[in-house]
Order: sequence, then structure tokens, then C-alpha cells
Amino acid sequence: MNFRKIEWIFVVAFVVLDIFLAYMFIQTSSGDSSKTSSDTATTVIREMRDDNISFSNPDTKEGTGYYIAGNNDSGLKADLSQLTEQTTRIGTNGKLMSTLRTSVTVDSNHPQSDLDEFVKQSTNVIHGTQYVYSSQLSSNGEYVYVQKVADGEILTGTGQLRLIVNKNNQLISYTQTYVNNVKTLREKAVTISEKKALVALYQYNQVSNNSRIVWSKLGYSRLIRLKDSSVYVPTWIFAVRSKNSSNLSLHRINAFTGASMKTAGSSTSSETASLSTAVGAIWNAD
Repeated sequence: MNFRKIEWIFVVAFVVLDIFLAYMFIQTSSGDSSKTSSDTATTVIREMRDDNISFSNPDTKEGTGYYIAGNNDSGLKADLSQLTEQTTRIGTNGKLMSTLRTSVTVDSNHPQSDLDEFVKQSTNVIHGTQYVYSSQLSSNGEYVYVQKVADGEILTGTGQLRLIVNKNNQLISYTQTYVNNVKTLREKAVTISEKKALVALYQYNQVSNNSRIVWSKLGYSRLIRLKDSSVYVPTWIFAVRSKNSSNLSLHRINAFTGASMKTAGSSTSSETASLSTAVGAIWNAD
């Protein structure tokens, strides 16, 4: 049996275990225990308010998502020839780095419209139509597009397009990462609500007193990385700003199990760095 077969056996076993844990979590959160769970969540939300943690009222609606897998090799190198008027190179981690030979002027009042037009052109960006603008991850001068997969978006650095606009409102360069050969591993499963994820965030001590939750979003992030491929899972990501700090701390909650995702090789240093540059953010999870 070759190593790749062993690797995929491991992936399947890991996903089955995670699905089982998700099933148990959902079971214990439903039926006769639903009222108790709701009461507990309401109590925790009240405690957070008492601790001067500010946030918008969280959504109580559950969603759905998949376990998905994709290659670690972005595959971008094979399509470089389609790009024009650019100087490009591929890093060891598969990231594409491009400098435009002729800058593109961007409307300072409505930059997204011009950037959307640039991104969707195949001679400008490989797989550009598979990316969508993310206002949460963008900052002044750096506009972030995230890769669309299954029924969601990849919110960590493995599937991002980052466009650099200078002070003269000119697009001058970009970097791109891409999750290649994306596949769903199982049928859709129920994800926890934003409210339950917020409660889990607090119970895992991921948010301190006198802080503010600036935004939250449900998307995909890497659960486990193997030699040639990775498994992604629906994830609630919360951006938290502590008192007297201008930085955001980004925290992840597994949307299937409610577990905090902050350990054990679920991302690489390059993925961390890519996401943490957004709006002065600090990535407090692997």
C-alpha cells in the first residue's frame, strides 16, 4: 500500500471521527436539552455584557456546510502563460506574486468596481471568477478577495487574492493563493449558529473583558494538513479588538463541533501571515 493511500485512509478516518463528534454535539444540543442549552447560551451572553464585551446581537439560525478537501499545490504555475503585462513568480509555498508592468487606475471612491473588473479578466488573474471581495479582511490600500468553494468561502490565507493599491490610487501588484481540485467529502451537515459559536468563544477564554467583537463570519478554514492535501471545515471566525488596542485578534470556532481551533497544524505560517496582515489583525490560531 503506497503512502498516498495511507494518507487518504487517515483523512477519511479523521473526518469520520469529526463527523461523529459533530453528531454528538448536535444531539446534545437538541431535543429535550434544547431549552436548557438555550437558557445556558442566554446566561453566557448576559455574562459577556456584564464583562463589558460589546457585540451585535448574534444570529440564532443554524446553517449547513461540508467537509471539503483540496490539494496543497495551488496549480497556479501551470496557468502562468495566460497572464499578460505582468512580471510573476511562484513561491515555494505555491503563492503567486505579480507586479503589473502598467499600473491600473482605481476610483478612490468606488475601488471595488474597478478591482472586480480587473479580477474577472483571465489575462489578469488565474481563476479570477472564483474569488469574491471581502470587506472584512480588506484594509486601505490592500483589497482582499477570497476563494469561493462549495457553498461558502475560504477565509484563511490558502485561498486569497490580495490586491495592492498605492497612494495614487493605482493597482500595482497582487499575491494569490488557491486551493486546487476542491472536493466535498461528505453530504451537507448542520452547522451551529453564530450565537452558539460566540458562547463557545467566550467559554474557551478567547475574548477578554472590555473588548469588542468587530465582526464575525462563517466560512471555511483548514482543519488538517497532510503531505499533498488538506481538509477544510466550516468555521466561525471572530475579529476581536481588545481595550486600548488598534489590532484585531482573529479566532476560529469549528462550526460543526463548537471546538476552538487554535492548535495542531491546521495552517501554515504563510497562511497565518497572509490573514494577519488584514486591517492590523493578529491571528491567534494555527
